[in-house]
Amino acid sequence: MEERLNFSELSTLVVDGERYSASIISQILRGFGMTRINVVGTAEDAKKHLVTGIYHLLITEIDLADSSLGDFVSWIRHSPKDKLRYIPIVVLTGYTFFSWVETARDSGVNSVVRKPVSPAVLFDHIAWSARTERPFIDADGYAGPCRRFRFGEPAPGFSRRVSDSPAVLPMTDAAAIADEGET
Repeated sequence: MEERLNFSELSTLVVDGERYSASIISQILRGFGMTRINVVGTAEDAKKHLVTGIYHLLITEIDLADSSLGDFVSWIRHSPKDKLRYIPIVVLTGYTFFSWVETARDSGVNSVVRKPVSPAVLFDHIAWSARTERPFIDADGYAGPCRRFRFGEPAPGFSRRVSDSPAVLPMTDAAAIADEGET
């Protein structure tokens, strides 16, 4: 049996300084059955809405007039409010420069979609963000959904995560010091 998504109860915030683009995205979202859609033009306005309201989805343009995407997403991902911190973030961009997509990915977004966006593509990215369980990573330089979303074993070679290797029993401090002396 096919699982169906019900968007009617979702509250969505769209951040886009271009009125025409924001209007198209809003129309697409209404076509999915979303009725609670707020549109703002700047990151500052978005922050005010995110702090005072409850949102289930954030769709933002990559090129914000008053903030870098990295700073905006970092502010969200480091929020003390869990409802805000874990919000799915879909980024839209008319420019698919590798560096911009890399910045978006490295800032902690869930998905990047190229404009002009079709309803089917936007739906797929929203549904994928909702259905795909990705652990939330909170590290020194990154907070957001795990950037490794392909299934299977990690690539061979040096891995920095404990979860990348088979279970290893923790060493005592004395054993760890002895191991360091052997190299």
